[in-house]
Order: sequence, then structure tokens, then C-alpha cells
Amino acid sequence: MPMSVLDHLDELRSRLLKVVIVVGLTTSISFWLSDWMLAWLLKPYPNIAQVLTSLTPAGVFVQSMRLALISGLVIAFPIVAYQFWAFISPGLSPKERKVFVVSLYAGTFLFVLGLLFAYIFVIPKALDFFWGYSESFGVHLAWTIESYLNLVLMFLLSFGLAFELPLVLILLVKGEIVSIETITQKRPYIIVALSIIAAILTPPDVMSLIMLLVPLWVLFELSVQIAKWIG
Repeated sequence: MPMSVLDHLDELRSRLLKVVIVVGLTTSISFWLSDWMLAWLLKPYPNIAQVLTSLTPAGVFVQSMRLALISGLVIAFPIVAYQFWAFISPGLSPKERKVFVVSLYAGTFLFVLGLLFAYIFVIPKALDFFWGYSESFGVHLAWTIESYLNLVLMFLLSFGLAFELPLVLILLVKGEIVSIETITQKRPYIIVALSIIAAILTPPDVMSLIMLLVPLWVLFELSVQIAKWIG
């Protein structure tokens, strides 16, 4: 029996309530692990821990709450994804359900891959560059914990999102929204667009831009070949 609009709204309210409760619980638990998370985020550049400062009395506490919320969302993601899936799946065809599940797993894998790439290769090099550049001008370094976390989290999020490019491109081709021939013909314009995206997602320095643009370019070329193969 088809559900009425009110039934759908009631189910949506119930699932949103479950999501809020789960995120609240995982965030509360994560708060007690915030010192470990901060240590993990400092690991790419250990020397920074000796000079980090906070300009407000509640600065460190606020950052701990921020890390707890981010961690809570990450931990709760499987449950959030399930609630979303359970809500929309009855209205999807078998083919659409398969595409959704595969895309969810592939998207999660690519996002984590982007995070690890930034954490292992990009962040240490970028911080070393900023540190050395400042010292070359004789500037006394006293980074705040807020500015450090803003930079590191921006790198992690930017690379995580950027690594979703293959999935987006393949879905566009498989969904017949754009053809692989069009993508191939417009390659020069797409590379320019990727350069602009890299410039927006990274700090205003050439090294960070290149370190994001090169993987984006490689992922784009790889995506084209995969789209041709599965097409």
C-alpha cells in the first residue's frame, strides 16, 4: 500500500531524530578523545606543537568541541547513510539501488584516499614550506591552534572532495548526462577548470595548488579511461 505524504513526513521526522541522537552520542564520546585527535592532526608536523598558542581563554576548549563534532559525524556516518538509504530505497528501481550502493562505497573509499594523500604527502610539505618561508624573513612564528586546525582541516576536506572526481565523472557518463567524446574534446577547458578548483580549495601559494592540481589531473585522465572501458 503506497504511503501518504503525511506518512512520508512522519518517517522522515523519525529518521532525522535517530540521526540527531546518534550524532549527539558519538560527538559526546568523541569529546573525551579530542586530545588524541589533536595529537593525530599535529603528527604531520610535530615541531608545531611547541609554538602553538591560543588567543582566547576558551580557544582550546572550542577547538576540542569542533574536533569532537567532526569526529562524531564521521563515526555516525554509517548510521546516517543507512537512515538515508532506508528512506529513499523504496522509491528506487533495482538498478538505481545498485548504483546508489556502489556509489556510496566508492565515494567513501575515494574520500578516505584523498584524506590519506593529504595527511601523508601534502600537509607536511605545505607546513614545512610556510614555516621555512616565514623564517626566511626573520618572522617569529607563533601560530594559533585555530589557524593551524583551519589549515589542516581545509587540506583534508579539499583533497577528500577532490578525489571524488572519478566517481562524479563516471556517473555523468553512465547517466548519459555527458558523453565521453565531449569530455575528450573539451579536455583543455576541463584542465583549466581543474586549475581554478585547485586554486579555490588550497591556500594562496603555488606549491599547494600544484600538489592538488597534479592528482586532480591524474584522476581525471584515469576517470576518462575507466569511463571508456565500462562504457
